Formats: sequence, structure tokens, C-alpha cells
Amino acid sequence: LKISVNDLLSGEVVMVENYNKEMENKLLELVKEKEANDRRLLSLEWVVGILSVVVLLIPIFIGSLLPMEDWQRIVLVFLGFIPCFIGLCYAMKIEQVAGYYECQHCKHRYVPTLKSVCLSQHIGRTRYMKCPKCNKKSWQKKVISKE
Repeated sequence: LKISVNDLLSGEVVMVENYNKEMENKLLELVKEKEANDRRLLSLEWVVGILSVVVLLIPIFIGSLLPMEDWQRIVLVFLGFIPCFIGLCYAMKIEQVAGYYECQHCKHRYVPTLKSVCLSQHIGRTRYMKCPKCNKKSWQKKVISKE
């Protein structure tokens, strides 16, 4: 096509004089768009988590209120656990990829592995993890921006 990446992202051919300024503006727009998407994802995480718990509670209440055999109650509650587990796994994946965690020691911001997010202690969106840069464990808060 004989155009630059900046021309492709901006949707028009950028003159040489304006090239650096246009490229910088496009990068800033992309960063702001990512931050807005991360905020939306973190809001969606709460919705998914709450709906997952509600999906689990409905079969429990039905099983406790309606007369039925014990094996039917067990199957009903088990069927409630399946979508709850899937929803909570999806919420954990959102927690991992949306935004960054900031180390309290070196202030490094990074996206942790899903394993470290799932296995770490947490209070809300603050997790006790090891920083990949300084290798120290600390309570790391979720932040939206990289800097």
C-alpha cells in the first residue's frame, strides 16, 4: 500500500512535517482508549461475579423450598455450581488483564500471570504478590494506567 503505520491508524496520509505530532496524538488516544476499556472491564467483573453467585443461590433456594428427593437436590445444587464456577473464572481473567498492579517497593507496574492472581491473597483489588522486577512480596494495588 506504500503507507506508514501512522497513516493507517489515522486513516489519512500524514505530511512529513506533522508526522511525529500525529503519531504521538494517536498513541495518546490509544492509551486513553485502553484505560477506558479497562474501567469498563473492571465494572463488568463485578456484574459477572454477582450474577455468578446469584446463579448459584437460585438452585440452593429452590432445592431447600420445594419437596424433592435428596439426590435431586444434590444434582440441582451441582448444576448451580457449574455456571457459577465458569463465571468466577471469567471474572478472575478480567481481574488479571484489565489494568496493572503496582509494587509498593519499586513502583513497577505490570500485568501478573493468571496463576499468581488466582493463588494470591487479596482484599478487594489489592493482592499480595511477588513483583517480577524486584522479586519482593507486597500488597499490590490495581491501577488503571501504566504510568
